[in-house]
Amino acid sequence: MLRVGLSGCRGASHELVQAARTQHDCDVVALHDPDGEALAALQDATGIGIGTTDFTALLATGIDFVVLCGDVRERLVQVRAATEQAVPCLLASPCAPDPDTAAAMVAECERAQTKLGVLVPEFADPLYEQVRCMVADGWLGGIVAVQGVLGDRARLHGRDCPGTHPFVDLAARQVQLTTWLTGRAIVRVTAQASAQFGRSDDSAVATALLRGGAVCTFAASHVTMASAFALHGTDGGIRIAGDRIWLRGRARFDGQVFAYDTPDRELVLTRADLAPALRAAAPRFEPLGRFARWLEDTDDFPCPGEQATEDLRAVAAMLRALQSGRAEDVTAVQ
Repeated sequence: MLRVGLSGCRGASHELVQAARTQHDCDVVALHDPDGEALAALQDATGIGIGTTDFTALLATGIDFVVLCGDVRERLVQVRAATEQAVPCLLASPCAPDPDTAAAMVAECERAQTKLGVLVPEFADPLYEQVRCMVADGWLGGIVAVQGVLGDRARLHGRDCPGTHPFVDLAARQVQLTTWLTGRAIVRVTAQASAQFGRSDDSAVATALLRGGAVCTFAASHVTMASAFALHGTDGGIRIAGDRIWLRGRARFDGQVFAYDTPDRELVLTRADLAPALRAAAPRFEPLGRFARWLEDTDDFPCPGEQATEDLRAVAAMLRALQSGRAEDVTAVQ
């Protein structure tokens, strides 16, 4: 088993460690956080004995790769330190505050001949993996529209938002999910934002055009809780919102998680209905184990650093569109 170091002990780090223990390719053996209280709390919760407030000391523990879950503004410095030790890096999404920083991290890893990946929570969900297979198999027909809504009440609860803007913190995940599921890049965007509960934007919405013509809407907010994603095609549609999954299509599909047996009929499922299949499939898609297998060339990885950088270029275009009030091309010179 590969030895893993985890930097950043707040947020979803406990769940990340627990999920990693469902597979057998790697194990989290060391923790880092500059906040000693957060570090001690995660050590107590997980039983991991090695902990440090010094990132360099974490790298010196003999780990095979490091997972960066802390302050996104510190990522480039941390990646540089890791590549000096030839330690591969797996970064929680958002991987960077902007595409230039992401590109610099990719370049650092390329120089060190090591790998960089981005951990997008939805990619670890077997349900989304089946949706990706359904899209690739043509079950939806031609992709027509994509809709995403993601909210986290961080600002209302006084928590710091890692990338400071809801497009960076939240819409980036929706963009990554869209490009992964459809296999298409975003080429043009428009955007609007509001600041209902403070001086800076707390909610924002963008429209986007995918290569090939499909249209998208992405809504992101720091002042509400929401999670919904939908894909609509010429032959069918899928919506995932919280615990519920809705489907309707023109063809049957037999998947690892569920089957759609009756064409042209609405099917509504809940995660509780699919719990046994989801549990059985989860270890295969657990992100730390999948990254470990990618390092050993025995599996692929859904979001390498290069792809995450391209997705952040779409987010940067959204931010430009807020300022200009016009449609912005993702490939425009920044």
